[in-house]
Amino acid sequence: MISTEAQILRKMKEPFAAGFYEERNVPLVRKFSRAIYRYLEELDVTGMVKSSGKLFPDGKIDIWQYPAGKIACSHSYSFSAGINQALFEQKMEQYLNSDSDLETANNIKIDFLNRCASPLSQKYRVGGGGYTHSILNYEKILTLGLTGYKEEIADGLRNNPDKRDFYEASNEVLSGIMLFMNRTANVLKPGGLRDALQAAGARAPETFYEAMVLFNFTAYLDGLDSFGDIDVFLSPFFERDIDAEIIIEAEVVELLELFYHNVDENNGWHIILGGSGANPRLTKLCLKAINKRRPNSGLKIDRDTSDAVWDYAFDAMARHTGNPALYNDAVYRKGAVEYAGIKDADLDRIAFGGCTEFMVSGCSNVGSIDSGVNLLEVLDGALERLITAPDFDAFFDEYKNDVLREVEQCIKETQFNQQYKAMYRPQMIRSLFIDDCLASGVEYNEGGARYNGGVVNVVGIANTANSLYAIRLAYEGKIELSPAELLSLMQSDYASSEKQREMLLRLPKYGNNFAGVDALAKEISDLAFSKILQYRCWRGNGFYIPSVIMFVTYVPEGVNIGATPDGRMAASPIADSCGPMQGTDLEGVTSMLNSTACLPHGKGIGTTILNMRVPQVMVKEPVQREKLKSLIKSYFDMGGLQVQISVLDADTLKMARKYPEQYENLVIRVGGYTEYFNRLDPKLQKEVIKRTTMGI
Repeated sequence: MISTEAQILRKMKEPFAAGFYEERNVPLVRKFSRAIYRYLEELDVTGMVKSSGKLFPDGKIDIWQYPAGKIACSHSYSFSAGINQALFEQKMEQYLNSDSDLETANNIKIDFLNRCASPLSQKYRVGGGGYTHSILNYEKILTLGLTGYKEEIADGLRNNPDKRDFYEASNEVLSGIMLFMNRTANVLKPGGLRDALQAAGARAPETFYEAMVLFNFTAYLDGLDSFGDIDVFLSPFFERDIDAEIIIEAEVVELLELFYHNVDENNGWHIILGGSGANPRLTKLCLKAINKRRPNSGLKIDRDTSDAVWDYAFDAMARHTGNPALYNDAVYRKGAVEYAGIKDADLDRIAFGGCTEFMVSGCSNVGSIDSGVNLLEVLDGALERLITAPDFDAFFDEYKNDVLREVEQCIKETQFNQQYKAMYRPQMIRSLFIDDCLASGVEYNEGGARYNGGVVNVVGIANTANSLYAIRLAYEGKIELSPAELLSLMQSDYASSEKQREMLLRLPKYGNNFAGVDALAKEISDLAFSKILQYRCWRGNGFYIPSVIMFVTYVPEGVNIGATPDGRMAASPIADSCGPMQGTDLEGVTSMLNSTACLPHGKGIGTTILNMRVPQVMVKEPVQREKLKSLIKSYFDMGGLQVQISVLDADTLKMARKYPEQYENLVIRVGGYTEYFNRLDPKLQKEVIKRTTMGI
C-alpha cells in the first residue's frame, strides 16, 4: 500500500520525494532507487526533445529538476538529494488543504532538510564542504552498453547473496534509466539520434556517433559533472570509424563541440586529455573543439608530449578559453602511489574532477573538496601572542601547534560528514556506474568504490608566509615596528598608519624568489600537508590528500580575517591558490615559478593550482611559444604540479568591467576553473585584474 506521505507528495507533483516515501519498511537504498525510478518514469520527455539535434539531452537542461523551477525535491549528483525549501512550502500552500496533510508535508520538509544537511563547521568549508565530484566509468559504459549492466548486477548478486537489497535497488535504477531512454526514443523523429538511442537500449555502441550519444546521455544522469580521459575511451570508436571512412575529422569536432556546449550550458566540469592510451590524433581534435569556458580542460604533460599537441594546446589558450590547464603527469603518478595507494594498473586512469581535484577515472569516490583549513585565519587568531611570545621562534612554534590542532579538528569533522552521507544519502547512480560498487555490493558513499579519499584544502599560504616574515623582522628589530606595535596596527586596521602599511607592503614577498619568505611558505605548507597525509578517511579506510585550490573563494575567504602583517587590510581577499598575492610578484615569471616550486607539490596531489596570465603574443608566436613551453617544463622539472594560463591583459579586463555588454564571452581562468569574466563578483574581478601579466 502506498504510504500517506507518498500520496501527499503526488498531490504536490513531487515524483522523486513521492517515490522515496512510497514504501515504509524498506532499506534506504531501496527508497532512493524508487525515488529515481518514479521520477524518470514521470519525466516529461516530450518537452525535453528538440525538433532537431544530434545529441540528447541537448542544451541547458537539468534532467533532475525538469521543468525548471517546478521540482522542489530532487536527485543531486554530489549530495544524492536536495530540496528547495521555498518552492516546497509554496507547493504545500498550492496543493494541500487539510491540516493533517500540511503537517505531514511539513514533517517531510524537515526530514529532507536534515537529510541534505552537512555537520561540517563553516570555518572548514574552505572551497567546499563535503562536495563530491566524480567520474563515471564511461569506458565501461561504452564497452558494455547499458544492457551489460544487467549481467553485472546479476553476477554481483550471485557472488554476494546477502546484499540483495543493494542489487535490487541497482536494478531498479537501471530500469528507470532504460525506461527514460526508451520513452525518449519513442518521441523522437525517425533518424540518426532516434536510431542511436534505440541501439543504446539494446546493445553497446558500435560507431563513434553511437558512443557520443550514449556518453552524452549518461553524462546528463550525473549532472555533467566530470568525464575523465575522453580521448582514451572514445579512441577505439574514433579509430574504427576513421579507418572505415564512416566519419571524418570535421564531424568528430562537431560532435565534441556539441558535447562541450552542453557542458558549458549546464555548468559542468572537467575533462583530461593526453594520457596513456589516447590516440594523439583524437587528442588534437579534442583540443581543437575547445571554444568555450567549460568543460574545464586539462592536458597531461610528460616527456613524450609531442610538439604538435603542445601547439594545439596553445591554440586553445589563444582563443581566450582559459583551457587547457597543464598537469605534471610524472609527479601525480608518484604521489598517487605514495600517498593515495593507487595501484600501478590504475595510474593511467588518474584524472580530475570539478575544478581540478585528483581522482581515478571510473573507480573512485574522492571528496572534492571535502574540507579545508585557512592558514591565514589561523594566524589571525594567533596575533595576540605578539605581546606575550618572547621571540619569533616561540611565536612560530605556537602558531604551528595551532595549525596542527586545526587540521586535526577539520579531519574529525570531515570523518563525521562522510559517515553522515553514508547514513542518510546513498548515491545510487554512482553506485551503478563506478567500480567496484557492483562487484562488492557496497554502496558508493559507504565505501564501495575501488579508491576512497578526500581532498583537504590548505589556503592562505602566500599571505601567511609574507606575514610571518614581517613578524620575524619585527622581533629581530629589522623594521621600525616592535611586535606590540605591529599588533596595534593590525587591531586598528592601519588607521592613520598608511606610512607603516606602505613599509610592510614593500617588504620582500613570496613569489619573487626571496629565500627568507619562500622558506616560511615551504615550512608551513609542508607542516599542514604532512599532517593531513597522516590520516585515513572514514569511507573505505581511504586517503586524505592536500590541495591548494581557490576558485572564486579567495575573496570570501578573507572577509572574516582582520588586518595582517603583510599589509593586507581587514576583510580583504587572500592569495589565489598556491601563487603569490595578487600584484606582489614583481621580479618576473622565472622568479615567480622558482618561488612557487619551493612548496611540497608532490604531497599536494589534491592539486596545487598555479594561475598565470600571459599576453597574447606568448601563445601566438612560435618563438614565444617555445619560451613559454620551456618555462613550464622547467617548473615541472622542479616539482611543480599544475599550471593554468589565461591569455589576457589588465587593460582588456578593465574595459570588460566598464563595457560588459561588449565582452560577454570573455573567459578567465579563476582558481581551478574557467568562468565568464562578467559573471564574477565585482570584488573578484578587481583581484583578477591585479594579477601580474607575465612576459618573458
